Amino acid sequence: MARTLKSADPALFFEGTPDDPRLGERIERIAELRRTPGQLRSVVFVGYADDRAVVNGRGRAGAAQGPAELRRFLSRLTPGDHGQLDRLALSDLGDATPDVGGIEQVHAALEEAAAAALAEGACVVLLGGGHDGAYASHSALLRSVPGAVAAVNVDAHLDVRPLRDGLITSGTPFRRLAERWGDRYALTELGVQPQHNARAHLEWAAARAFAVLSLDEVRGRVGAAFSEALRMPGDAVAVSLDLDAVQASAAPGVSAPCPDGLTAADLHACARLAGQDPHVRVLDVMELAPPLDQDGRTARLGAAAIWHFLAGVASR
Repeated sequence: MARTLKSADPALFFEGTPDDPRLGERIERIAELRRTPGQLRSVVFVGYADDRAVVNGRGRAGAAQGPAELRRFLSRLTPGDHGQLDRLALSDLGDATPDVGGIEQVHAALEEAAAAALAEGACVVLLGGGHDGAYASHSALLRSVPGAVAAVNVDAHLDVRPLRDGLITSGTPFRRLAERWGDRYALTELGVQPQHNARAHLEWAAARAFAVLSLDEVRGRVGAAFSEALRMPGDAVAVSLDLDAVQASAAPGVSAPCPDGLTAADLHACARLAGQDPHVRVLDVMELAPPLDQDGRTARLGAAAIWHFLAGVASR
């Protein structure tokens, strides 16, 4: 794998004490992938430190700093009071950044890194970053399997917009995936809010046979609805968690916060269920914008979602 990623800042990785270990000392920062010992399950983190597509869509900047803050708060968490994460080998490949070039070039670098990790049998956790980065992580998964990929997008928005004046925006990933991969890509949208989506985009998703579950349809039964979505047929599953799916009181630090939405417990239940399902190979945690956050609230929410996913993976 060509080295096109920027290594994560070592200062982000918090270290505990012998009687109080933290994930910061368990996550190995690597430049090249290595085969994980058979008794451990491998999870590889890759960051998407780019928010130019958010700005292209007239959103608020800040998500380029998302991967760093997710690492900062994740690394402060423990491996669990019962050693829940002790059976995992955790590695961090660093960030795909604008230093690589335009948005398409950064997506290509991200896709190559994720594809290499998947080829080694790892699960990939994408740290975002604008939601357009899901195009790269899901494409990597499609490259790694011969058949179909089923995806679940937990989001207030459909993100099936066409390009805007020829530019990629953070609202385009799932249309671009469908256009590239055709019938090999299936999607369930969960938590969609009607006031944040255009009729034309809903009709496009319906014509593509994407399943759309509104917030009102899943309220009070998010875990059950998510579990059902995971059962879509396919060789593998990708899950994308857009933090703006969660109500703004718990997730203020995103480009497009929503007063109503999923609860933090809903998001964490989805992450845990995704981790437990052996078909899930990719998890995206997207749209964290630290300059818009309040007291690290959204960063902590995203970091805890990753922890719950990891605990699920460890239980497989």
